[in-house]
Amino acid sequence: MPKNLSPVQVQSKRAACGVPHSAPRRLSVAAFPTRRRHDTGRLGRTLLLDNNDSFTHNLFQLLAGLRCEAPLIIKNQDISWRQLRRLLKNGAFDNVVISPGPGSPEIAADVGLCLDLLTSELDIPILGVCLGMQCIAHAAGGKVALAPEPVHGRLSSIAHKQHALFDSIPSGVGYSAVRYHSLVVEEATLPCALEAIAWTAGPTAAVGTAFQQVQSGQDTPLLMGLAHRQLPYYGVQFHPESIATDHGCQLMQNFLQLASAHRGCGRAASTQCLDVPIPASAKTSASVTHVSRSLGLDVRWQRLSPERHGTVASEDIFCTLFASCSDAFWLDSSSAPDRGRFSFMGGRGGPLWRRITYSLPDPDGRMGASSGGTASIEDAQGSVESHELHGSFWDLLEQEVASCQCSPSACQDLPFDFWGGWVGYLGYELKAQTCGSNAFRSAQPDANLFFVDRLVAVDHGSGDVYMVALADTSSMRRSRVQYERDVASCLEELRAGNSYELCLTTAFERNVSPAVSPLHLYRNLRRINPAPHAAFLQFAGACPISICCSSPERFLHGSRSSPQGSIITARPIKGTAARCANLAEDVAAAAALAASEKDRSENLMIVDLLRNDLGQVCEVGTVQVPDLMQIESFATVHQMVSTVQGVRRSDKSVVDCIRAAFPGGSMTGAPKKRSMEILDRLEGAPRGIYSGSLGYISLNGAFDFNIVIRTAVISGGTMSIGAGGAVVMQSTAAAEFQEMQLKAERLLQAVKMSEAPAN
Repeated sequence: MPKNLSPVQVQSKRAACGVPHSAPRRLSVAAFPTRRRHDTGRLGRTLLLDNNDSFTHNLFQLLAGLRCEAPLIIKNQDISWRQLRRLLKNGAFDNVVISPGPGSPEIAADVGLCLDLLTSELDIPILGVCLGMQCIAHAAGGKVALAPEPVHGRLSSIAHKQHALFDSIPSGVGYSAVRYHSLVVEEATLPCALEAIAWTAGPTAAVGTAFQQVQSGQDTPLLMGLAHRQLPYYGVQFHPESIATDHGCQLMQNFLQLASAHRGCGRAASTQCLDVPIPASAKTSASVTHVSRSLGLDVRWQRLSPERHGTVASEDIFCTLFASCSDAFWLDSSSAPDRGRFSFMGGRGGPLWRRITYSLPDPDGRMGASSGGTASIEDAQGSVESHELHGSFWDLLEQEVASCQCSPSACQDLPFDFWGGWVGYLGYELKAQTCGSNAFRSAQPDANLFFVDRLVAVDHGSGDVYMVALADTSSMRRSRVQYERDVASCLEELRAGNSYELCLTTAFERNVSPAVSPLHLYRNLRRINPAPHAAFLQFAGACPISICCSSPERFLHGSRSSPQGSIITARPIKGTAARCANLAEDVAAAAALAASEKDRSENLMIVDLLRNDLGQVCEVGTVQVPDLMQIESFATVHQMVSTVQGVRRSDKSVVDCIRAAFPGGSMTGAPKKRSMEILDRLEGAPRGIYSGSLGYISLNGAFDFNIVIRTAVISGGTMSIGAGGAVVMQSTAAAEFQEMQLKAERLLQAVKMSEAPAN
């Protein structure tokens, strides 16, 4: 370990070494063809070694866009060195890219077989990014130590010595790149086999701002690139795959050309491809084949225009029709019609209505290692069946969504996408079945979903009200002191290189009087804190739950299926400032947020994380960022919002998309998996519904889910309000506590209003 790590960091590193890893997958070497030595006219495949980072699929998309053949991603612990060495010796891959990741190259559990690869000194082109570059230096005898200042999600100018890796890329102030690292390779310790080829050329700065001095001593250049003098090994400390890095595509193209030239081909890397079949055990994000019944469903609807029936407020409609329903939903956009045109509402519906309630297996494993948790399914007649799952909740949801479909053109005249389908929430603890751990048991079910076959939609633009029904055409049956201590612990983890950003949360919990009506609370909340992704959900049953949500943040939206493909959109929010009553002060507050280095770094990290998540399920070259760090103003706060979009691959389902991105990166930090492990340890309790998502999956392939924030959850006589914020290296404990309080302020105000006696 680096000698200058603090005791806290050393303890954290040692704990990381004890984290169990999954057993290596069995890969068949025979599944990869051996290339004949004279076959130099074709470009071989890239192996992308994943150090459990949350930006790996950004590298995948960048590489895949430069060549015909997509790279193969293998996690650093999912294959043995003996297997990988045999594959490389047999010519299955012609170059290797080692991804970034949390931790240190001196921790075996962090880098897996990467050091085995590098110390073997195989004659194969290798590019190491961030942690990957540190691995190259460490394997050759260089020293990796704590950086003078951890830099996460910030830009630096990069100077280089005109090495071929930087061909056609300017040097100095004309070339800026995003850095995410707490450790650096000390240039003075480089062995003679390695040569320094790039350095920082100036101070760091927030993305989108002019470069400025941040801290004394930042003029000292830090090593940003290296190359091996005898072997085709190259490394960069910065992230070429980041959305804000200049010339990232050119750098990767240069590496592929170097790799091609090393084989004696000398041709442009993007013009050739090698047909290498992928063994099924190594495919990433493999789609699931389903054999299930499909219901023949008709969508019937009627429009009530304000010209004939008058204008009716959506609040009045819900209170009249559904306020007394024990099971009800209200996906509410009426308080912010400029951002959300339609509201959807309904209650216990017609003959197709049903509800799925799901709970994960106990974290202590009492249900058995093979248990996938329990699901209860209630039908319209009140009959309930309980099942212990052998697969995951996502498998169950995939089957349910696939079993009820209708043609995307069935109601193409409807101006909205939700025609009926699934409505409910996905609790944060479902991370246990994506890339997190099953650390806690939530007091509420981990998922609660209605199948909606009757709904009312309100168009806030035209005033039209739509009644929609499905018909089955086939037969069917923590105190302030502790919070600030936790912020300090987060900062220690960031300095140690275990994360770039940690979204630390807590909860306000209190007993709630039976006299407090959840609907009354929600109506107060929507008046004082209108939001575009608000909702009111009420679930009856053995664990009655009411959810009063005023979320401003969209998790994931997918347009209905079409020949051109479904557009997947995420709109992460990172960066919050309170609004001011005085107009000039309010404008100044928004401008200050837009220029904030801390907030821009937070936002950039989550944008890059979501580009990675969408890159797992979207067509190569389609993941774009049309809006980066825009300031949007809501009733009580200004927020920094970005938009990430991509075109869903034809072999990826709706559930594949949600699963790939869940839980939302804005509520975890990056890298996601390691960040969630740290947060589980610090928070010491389940988040439950908070930090999860709620929304709908429509029969036509469209879906829309929010991030469950600014939300009160009432269950079992207890009300819980979650709040938190992202901790980055520019954070202070006091400021993070104040931001957390700001986010809970309007919810607590709505609670007080609801408890006040009526006049």
